[in-house]
Amino acid sequence: MTDKSKVNYSLIYLSIAVFIALFISIKVGMNSDFWFDDVVARAFSHVPNSFIPFFIQVTELGDKKGIGLAALLMLAWLLIKKRNYVGAAVLALSIGLANEVYKILKDCFVRPRPNLDFLVDAEGYSYPSGHTLVGIVVYFIIAFLLMENISLKMGKVIIVVLAAIVLLLIGASRIILHVHYPSDVIGGYALGYIWASIWIFIYKYFRRRFN
Repeated sequence: MTDKSKVNYSLIYLSIAVFIALFISIKVGMNSDFWFDDVVARAFSHVPNSFIPFFIQVTELGDKKGIGLAALLMLAWLLIKKRNYVGAAVLALSIGLANEVYKILKDCFVRPRPNLDFLVDAEGYSYPSGHTLVGIVVYFIIAFLLMENISLKMGKVIIVVLAAIVLLLIGASRIILHVHYPSDVIGGYALGYIWASIWIFIYKYFRRRFN
């Protein structure tokens, strides 16, 4: 795939994310219901109770401890092994600011959480899901930086698949544990992808300049 094709695909994905984020954000701001919230929540309600402990552990991957551990390991690798100071700065800033962005958005939309018994502790408003927004920023950027240092196509495919599985499980866990609506999770994915894309653009710009 040529660089021009990669740029075209990136713009298409970004445009889709912007459309989804705007659509969900506007509807949430208007206090409108989403038909797919009930459909998806009903489907996840069939998850056996024996799986709940697994999803409680999975949701930690999008919480402070999981995010912090993943970020610290990646920062250590970037700084000590690769001497990629631009990558380390972008990763740290993107995560730190994403944590503030999702809090501001929650306070703007003030959407109450689902009226269900939470299976894990949850504070604050519901939209967007902070776990999915920050999660996609962290794991998407980490996957991008890892792929940059791998030449084998199969290695890149494995990284993409693993990152996708982790992110999908984090999103699913927030619904299964009754702390978010599906639309909170989807909106978090879209907003997180937009945020991550902005920082990857910044990273590429400064890498070219320093090189």
